[in-house]
Amino acid sequence: MEIFIAAAETGSMSKAAAKLGISQAAISQQIKQVEDMLDTSLFDRSVRPFRLTAAGLVMQARASHLLGIANETWGTVRALGSSRMPDLRIAVVNSLAGTLLPELFEQSHLGMWQDRFALRTGLSFDQNEALLNQEVDVVLTAEPLEGVSGLERHPLATETHLVVGPATMKQAPDDLEKLSEELPLLRYNTHTIMGPRIDQHLRRLRLDIPRRAEFDSSWSIGELVRAGRGWAIMTPLCLFEAQLGPDDVSIFPFPYVTLTRTIWLVTRQGELGHISTELAALCRSILTSRREKRISAYGPLAVNAFEIADDTSAVVH
Repeated sequence: MEIFIAAAETGSMSKAAAKLGISQAAISQQIKQVEDMLDTSLFDRSVRPFRLTAAGLVMQARASHLLGIANETWGTVRALGSSRMPDLRIAVVNSLAGTLLPELFEQSHLGMWQDRFALRTGLSFDQNEALLNQEVDVVLTAEPLEGVSGLERHPLATETHLVVGPATMKQAPDDLEKLSEELPLLRYNTHTIMGPRIDQHLRRLRLDIPRRAEFDSSWSIGELVRAGRGWAIMTPLCLFEAQLGPDDVSIFPFPYVTLTRTIWLVTRQGELGHISTELAALCRSILTSRREKRISAYGPLAVNAFEIADDTSAVVH
């Protein structure tokens, strides 16, 4: 339902994919499956942007209502008789796995909310798609599926990006283009959450920095920075994920307009009841411990760049 509604509202498979944070191929496949099942076309693809057919208009009129009923029913049934769930399926993007998993597993494994704990890690696009397809119950991500209705979004923390260089770098850079002439920027690739966001921010600043090296993990980037082979744009949690010690690198503020990211816990609205709020509170507690015990070792700049969200109500759309 979410996929059809997004395609109908945007009039484009690619725009729907961008809105939902999943691949265009997944959008097209899901729409085709629905049309095959109904034995009718929902979209007139002979025009651009495509338009809804008569059947598609009827589908659009009823889809939001049906989706709301389905989510409400799912949540009510799961809550009946007990606050426990038989399974709690959590998806965590790779860049947050090492930060949250140990304590999250320990607490959940104690049977606070469920009888069986199931966890998967992977890329943001894959995890978002799994949530929409009801393959997981919770996603911990920096891509909160903005624009998708019927979801609860609990903010956990906000990070400011920093310039990270070798330990021999003693002076804060004020010109990143000049710095890139001396040392290459070690980028996150386009399959990560970080890569496209950083690239977009650099384009907005009109910075022309050559693409010489790209990687899919903070650990790979951190090892090369530690070895003096380049510099990077990272967040405090990325420093932790890279297993870098405070003496391994030099950390400086971003010299232009800053870039931030927010980490979210996202669930389908109404399905988990109080569990989603309690799980978000647990994640904030874990992140607070990381900030006080590990991030603080990098100094006040890193600590100030890592802000825990208030324990407020969920953002529901």
